[in-house]
Amino acid sequence: MNTAFEFNAIQQINNEIYRCFETQNFRSAAHHLTSDCDYITFNGEHLRGRDAYVTTHEQLMNNFIFRGARLEGHIEQIRFLNDRTAVVIAYGAIRFRWQKKAPESRQSVNTTLWIKNGEDHWQMATFHNCRVKKISRFGQWLMTLGRK
Repeated sequence: MNTAFEFNAIQQINNEIYRCFETQNFRSAAHHLTSDCDYITFNGEHLRGRDAYVTTHEQLMNNFIFRGARLEGHIEQIRFLNDRTAVVIAYGAIRFRWQKKAPESRQSVNTTLWIKNGEDHWQMATFHNCRVKKISRFGQWLMTLGRK
């Protein structure tokens, strides 16, 4: 396996998904998901399949607040489990048209499982999104309890 080639292939598809977000063409983005994908949103909603992905994103984005919004982020790591399976960790956030950069409070980390389909194209089989949050002082204190 040519790891650099496969890394670039996944990176290009990920960037294309970001561009589809900008144009609100979620049907094109869904082409890069398996038909039976599992998609977990930042608030824990479990979307099952491409149609659920498209419907939910179209409903969310079909208002004036999201017009001109961009999805910004980067791939942090790709780990190939074998020639046809990869685990990808990425960071990202939505930047609204009136913002110069996405606020830290909306930063998310996501873990995705990518598989090569029968036509040797990478597709996302699972997506799990999680908001990046700092632990409060109270939470930090709780974590110290029980340590000796």
